[in-house]
Amino acid sequence: MKELIVTATAALAFVAFGAAQSQNAADASEASTKGEILQIERERNRAIISGDAAALDRMTSDDYTFVTLRGELRTKPEIIQGFKSGSFHYDSRQISELNVRVYGNTAVVTGRSNQKGRENGRDYSGDYRFTRVYARQGGRWQTVALQATLIQP
Repeated sequence: MKELIVTATAALAFVAFGAAQSQNAADASEASTKGEILQIERERNRAIISGDAAALDRMTSDDYTFVTLRGELRTKPEIIQGFKSGSFHYDSRQISELNVRVYGNTAVVTGRSNQKGRENGRDYSGDYRFTRVYARQGGRWQTVALQATLIQP
């Protein structure tokens, strides 16, 4: 009986240790993914400021949708063309308050952007809150959706 208790206790300890190791690995993987998404957000911001349509094209899924502060729905081709033509131009844009949540092959970023710029002749300057959704597609993260809301003074 004593041997059975010792064996059962050892087995439970082994299972608990394995579960803890598995959780530690999952936590490390999630932290790594969050860091990767934050880096992509910074790269995307630089591409927007510099008008780098090629970089934005690489970071954006083909079925991307963007709902603007005015409720307009924009697609990837419209956005890429806007930056290529220069009709989308930003003098400055700072992002802050970024929070990343990871759900398997999907990540949701909430944050804030303060920007000065124009799109199609309309002033898009202001302070915004946004939600951007990423999906891991073909082994890399791409943004699939964005919703931005102007913060009223």
